[in-house]
Amino acid sequence: MMAIIMNAHEAKQKAAAAKATATPAAAAASSGLKSENIFGMMATYLNQGLGKPLIPKVSAIFGFEIQGKKGGPIDLVYEIDLKNGQGNTKKGKPEKPDATFTMTDEDFEAVCMGKLNP
Repeated sequence: MMAIIMNAHEAKQKAAAAKATATPAAAAASSGLKSENIFGMMATYLNQGLGKPLIPKVSAIFGFEIQGKKGGPIDLVYEIDLKNGQGNTKKGKPEKPDATFTMTDEDFEAVCMGKLNP
């Protein structure tokens, strides 16, 4: 799942960079964190039912607290539910996570790209 999502992430980053160059005002609308795009791609993947085979294997709800920079405030909080239905990703703190991860935006991207082992 992560390989598919990250390939899409790289393509989306390239498109966003081109768009930001063309229209700088549009780039200001998002948080600017790479994690936000990754969570969006995960949501699309799960909403299409493509992650359903993961549910019985993982059976967990994860919370992610993302910092823009190390030691800084938490800028994004997301839930990835790989326990119920076909899976779900949503913005906000999970009610009962099985695990919560706090990391920087750069580290989250590196983990998703397979460049950093959590």
